[in-house]
Amino acid sequence: MSTPPERPDLAVTPDPPAGRDPAGLAVLVLVLATAVPAAVLVLPNTASYVVPLAARDFGLTDGQAAGFVRATGLALPALLLATPLAAVLARRLPAWGVLFAGLALILGAQASAAYATSVPLTGLLRAVQGAGAGAVLPAALLLACERRERRLTVGVWAAGLVASLLAATPAVLIATPAPDDPYAPAWRAILHPYWWLAATALVGAGILGVLRLRPARWPGVPPAGRGERVLLLLPVAPSAGFAFLAVVTGYDWSPGAQLILASCAIVGLLGLALAGSRGAITGSPLGYAVVMIAVGLLTMPVTGPLAGILDGPQVSFGPFGAGAACAALAVFTATASRRAAGRSAVLCGYALVIAAIVAFLAMGTGADRWELSGALGALGTGIGLALGTALRPTEIGPGLFGLTLCCPAVLGGHLVVGPLQVARVGAVTRSGGGAGEALVALTEAYRMWLVGAGGIAVVLALATAWAARGRTPRDPGIAAAPDTGGAALRAGWGG
Repeated sequence: MSTPPERPDLAVTPDPPAGRDPAGLAVLVLVLATAVPAAVLVLPNTASYVVPLAARDFGLTDGQAAGFVRATGLALPALLLATPLAAVLARRLPAWGVLFAGLALILGAQASAAYATSVPLTGLLRAVQGAGAGAVLPAALLLACERRERRLTVGVWAAGLVASLLAATPAVLIATPAPDDPYAPAWRAILHPYWWLAATALVGAGILGVLRLRPARWPGVPPAGRGERVLLLLPVAPSAGFAFLAVVTGYDWSPGAQLILASCAIVGLLGLALAGSRGAITGSPLGYAVVMIAVGLLTMPVTGPLAGILDGPQVSFGPFGAGAACAALAVFTATASRRAAGRSAVLCGYALVIAAIVAFLAMGTGADRWELSGALGALGTGIGLALGTALRPTEIGPGLFGLTLCCPAVLGGHLVVGPLQVARVGAVTRSGGGAGEALVALTEAYRMWLVGAGGIAVVLALATAWAARGRTPRDPGIAAAPDTGGAALRAGWGG
């Protein structure tokens, strides 16, 4: 079958030999390296550690404390709803403007933390932070793709995403004040733990806006067709479902019902990823959409509960930092190498993830920091290798589509491990157990989640292999979008 002719104005053309812009590149790398972590660090909710401080500050009763924890957890549901909408908006408007607006929302909400004098206002600030983060992630990806040095800039974006997801919870826990702090308003530190990241990115985004007043020196990305914009909105429905579950399950739902609903939602999310991976507009050569679900399910939902079990705010960041560094290095290895890897490298990444989960199960609670560093390093390397390899030959439309699936997957993992821990700790509490027994129960629930995560990793590896069958980076599956007049869009980041 003959390949349809390409229209030069829509195809991703090779990089031009001239037109380098080192100053613009340096600013963009700085923006990507700070904006993506600033967005991800909005997600962890450590309010349960500061309930005594907030109760003293707001005058909360024991029954109202649960409402405080629910209010501070609104960032992730807000991000889920904002990400697909921002992806479509960034394809119609200048991406740097969407990025600037998202960062302004994050920084504005963080700066307003001192005025959080009630539970509803606290929930509003957290929701605004989540909406801002949902705008930052797709806009940053688009900015990375517009450069002629796409392999570098997209690698920075992907490395920042996966490293931040792995290390976000322990990083926020370190910034969380102790519950016996004599200064009651100290709990507000959880609303702006690393505000300087958003501030740095906001200044950099403003400089990018000024630099864009000059004539363009690189081809950019092809314009979005109507079909792409419509398909980018498909994840809104499952995202809304996950957001609804995240809110309503906090009101004394049984853990069993939460697990059933969360499992069904994850299956539906995987079905959407499989359909999109083989689609003409959202498809990618190496099953990138499925890989992004793995990134969401097997990063923060795995490392977050582990950090909580390992002494909470007193957790050692070293092993988690090692895992994040390994993830970033693996992404750069996959995206910046001269020769693109194929499906075997993605499956090798999954194998490393499964090996890391087995190591977590074998270590137990008595593991030292070196054992933890090894297991977290394997986890980070596996996730980073799979993400970088699958992302490299993926076009911008499928790239944004996969991102809109990653965020619901993060929440889906939390909706599985959370009910397991609640059920176990509840059983201990009803039997009159103390703090030691509760910690053992948390550990047992986490081990149950690890078994499930290992099974999920196997299923996702098989799904990725199915989505990538018959398609390689050398044969990216050129397909015509229905609204481009038969023009073929060639996959790849260029460079």
